[in-house]
Amino acid sequence: MAEARGGYPEDMVPSATTSPDVLLVPGAFSGPWIYADVVERLAAQDVEAQVVALPSVGGPSTGDGFGADVAAVRGALDAVGRPVVLVAHSYGGSVITDAAAGPHPNVLELVYLCAAAPGSGASMASTTAAVTPEGQDSPIQVGDDGLASFPREVARQALFNDADDDRAAVALDQLRPQDMSGTDRPIETAAWTELPYVNVSGTADLVPRAVAPDFPAGAAQSVELPSGHCPQWTEPELVADLIVERLRTER
Repeated sequence: MAEARGGYPEDMVPSATTSPDVLLVPGAFSGPWIYADVVERLAAQDVEAQVVALPSVGGPSTGDGFGADVAAVRGALDAVGRPVVLVAHSYGGSVITDAAAGPHPNVLELVYLCAAAPGSGASMASTTAAVTPEGQDSPIQVGDDGLASFPREVARQALFNDADDDRAAVALDQLRPQDMSGTDRPIETAAWTELPYVNVSGTADLVPRAVAPDFPAGAAQSVELPSGHCPQWTEPELVADLIVERLRTER
């Protein structure tokens, strides 16, 4: 069984069982394992974190994978015993943009970690299309089973270009197919228009950001990390420190 650097088997990372300070949402193709080192470093600073596993990752196509992910995050928010900082990576940003709308009373702040942020009335699919160069084919492959996947060599460059070969291989071995169904459904109200949010980008990120045009302008803070697309994997110390800082700011 593959292990993350912190020593946790795939999809088994330490998490709070009650009253976490932080909820972490992975991106497409990945699971809780990608936050293992961040959770470990947060715990060392007396911050409890819980990772929400996305049901669209690794399972069969359901016809509404996006809706299932939104429901999973919303359920986790409903279950927490106090307001939390809600952190999402990549595709997970579109999920929290829908799940935290209302706004959800248990969200102190949203942290978009190299993440998508569709606007009100837009969808993950439409926002992605808007930032895709004309005539460029998507590197994501969709099989007969309706599940999307990244060719390993493409994922190595796009997702983990700032990792050494050994570190990248551990992550690549744990990527799983993704049910992208439902990503064309418009989000009625974008949560980032109702809640404070932080916009985090990586200086070496090669993945185009699928964000609404006015998204960066309204950020409570904009942060650049010296990383590629997955700083929670390659720069976990910096991500953990940023989350702790946001908790102190909000509380």
